[in-house]
Amino acid sequence: MLLLVGLLWGGATRDGYDQVRHGVSQLTSGDGNVLIRLLFAVCGVLLLVAVLIAGRRPMPGPVWQWRLLGVVAAGLIVAGVFPTDPALGYPPAAPEAITATGAVHQVGGTMLFAGMIAAAVVAGRDARRRGRFRWAAVCVAVAWAVAGLAVAAGIVFRLVQRDIIGTGPAGLLELLSMACGLCWVSAAMLRDRSSWAYADGR
Repeated sequence: MLLLVGLLWGGATRDGYDQVRHGVSQLTSGDGNVLIRLLFAVCGVLLLVAVLIAGRRPMPGPVWQWRLLGVVAAGLIVAGVFPTDPALGYPPAAPEAITATGAVHQVGGTMLFAGMIAAAVVAGRDARRRGRFRWAAVCVAVAWAVAGLAVAAGIVFRLVQRDIIGTGPAGLLELLSMACGLCWVSAAMLRDRSSWAYADGR
């Protein structure tokens, strides 16, 4: 949730940045990128610490859910350490080019989104097997939403980049995809924390 607030704030205050058109990753480039990159990395480290702590005690959720959340954490860290390349006119006046740093950033983004989708699927299957059908439905819905919105964002981005269409809501679609995934991650962590407290008799 902290990351989402930071991204919304960064997008609203950054000159030349359009939250509807420009991708979330583009906030890691341009003026003020250090704070956004630091936010990505710090949130990734915090999530990784939570996953490691979870691994040191009996876990209420499926093991692979936690391993995949570790992938999400690593993706956040990579995306923060390596800024993306300029695209769609942002940063302003910056020439568009493909760099090794930008390519590594894309790997981090793939880890982030793929990890969230896979973790939600694994959690949903486990919940269904345990008879927790409401949570299972939530997990499946989140997985489909994150995947669908991310794919749609990628398609719109490519269409705009190749001048097939003039403009499009690539950034908004990506932000919604990330919001769905990160809100689910927060909910899953809180849900499992409650299970720990119950198991400990607190």
